[in-house]
Amino acid sequence: MSRLSDMILAAVWTPNPDHPFTLNKVFGFVAVVIGCAIALIGAYAAFSTWRGLEPSRRRAQLFPLTLLAAAFLAVGLAVVAFGVWLF
Repeated sequence: MSRLSDMILAAVWTPNPDHPFTLNKVFGFVAVVIGCAIALIGAYAAFSTWRGLEPSRRRAQLFPLTLLAAAFLAVGLAVVAFGVWLF
């Protein structure tokens, strides 16, 4: 065998027979990734919107933006919890 085929053969993933990789685990992993993305995007959106406001309007918009970030965080963490439950 050549060195190239040895490296390709070494890179083949072999599953653990005690922990089969099923579609539930795939969907759980996808849910964890999507939930983290939802939480981070929501927090970033609220923070960047707050920074983009004029300083005189920041104080008036702090509570709604905090609620927006908290809502995104709650939804994202719920999706992550569902994904961990599936995984």
